[in-house]
Amino acid sequence: MQSNTFLWFFTLLFLIEIEAVWWSTRGNENCPRRNGTDPYYFGTTNLLCMLREKREAPRRAQWEISHRFLYYQGYYFDFLENSKVEIGRSRLDGHRCDGGLEASPAGYSNVSIECLKGCARNYRCHFGDHSLLFNNCHFFANRLSSVLCTSKEGLCPTWCLKSCDDATDYSTEGV
Repeated sequence: MQSNTFLWFFTLLFLIEIEAVWWSTRGNENCPRRNGTDPYYFGTTNLLCMLREKREAPRRAQWEISHRFLYYQGYYFDFLENSKVEIGRSRLDGHRCDGGLEASPAGYSNVSIECLKGCARNYRCHFGDHSLLFNNCHFFANRLSSVLCTSKEGLCPTWCLKSCDDATDYSTEGV
């Protein structure tokens, strides 16, 4: 029974990685550069590193498990396991964990940074708590990407204008 669970778990991880590779190779043809737009990027941080509390000897990951975030106009947007969103000017755990932005922009947008911050602040109230399989950091990044790419003329979706305010915004510290 235990080996069966183990097999299912790694099969699921494999399928998630295949899906992630398929999406990441699609480019930005659905969200092209236009006048007055800014690029946005997907990025990753090594999840196993983020979960480690203490320092360990250097080693290489055996599985490609990553934490996904979105980067737009100088801000990083992260959805965490505790269902909190963090907005910051530097990559979460970037000082100690491998990762970074993808080489090419995921797309271009003229949505205001305040709108996207509103979407992040209202994310949990609109989409629910973190779930490993159905509402994780990958879903979060894709949903913010959808706001950036599909909002007509930079209009902010109504769910982003509510007042849930369930995010920690580190981007204003030291300003």
